[in-house]
Amino acid sequence: MVETEILDQRDEKEIAIDILKIAEANLFVSLYGIKMEDLTKQISEDSNHIFWIFGHCANHLDYVFGELCQGKKRFNDEIHQYFAYGVAKDIAHQKPPHSFKTLIETYLELSESVMSYLEKLPLEKFREKPENQKEGDRIESIFSAIQRVTLHFMGHMGQITMIRRKIGNPVPLGFVAGMAKESREMLKTNWKKWWEENKEEFI
Repeated sequence: MVETEILDQRDEKEIAIDILKIAEANLFVSLYGIKMEDLTKQISEDSNHIFWIFGHCANHLDYVFGELCQGKKRFNDEIHQYFAYGVAKDIAHQKPPHSFKTLIETYLELSESVMSYLEKLPLEKFREKPENQKEGDRIESIFSAIQRVTLHFMGHMGQITMIRRKIGNPVPLGFVAGMAKESREMLKTNWKKWWEENKEEFI
């Protein structure tokens, strides 16, 4: 009898967290090399701009893994309303409530908190609903919530990539990457270096 070679020793929890990290890495990659003036460009009257799209993704992560899971959120009500799903276009196209630098810096803090929370959470809790689920909220497990946020990130990453091509500033690091941990860490390191060197332009 031929022994089956086990190529992956990760459990379900580790795989779920890795998938979220892959999606996040690609969302960051979609912003690499962007210019301040590109953030609020629209490619059609009914499309959202990149500033709003990234903030919308950050808002979703904050709501699910900040507010519902940990009982605290990083973004205030004004920011949540501006970046909310289904918000009217006349609101989404107004001046954002804070700078892009503030949005990214807040997101980085949020992401660190979320990943730390998930890594410390026991495996069995991933099969349960978030601790601070409210009446009227979608009832789903943390595993399902990770799938939903991951899909959301990747969909909007594709939007950002398309917008950047349309406005003549394509993403220089490629499209959809970082599946392997080493590759993902390299992408994140390169992105953080770019961000530290350029973030003062996004005030």
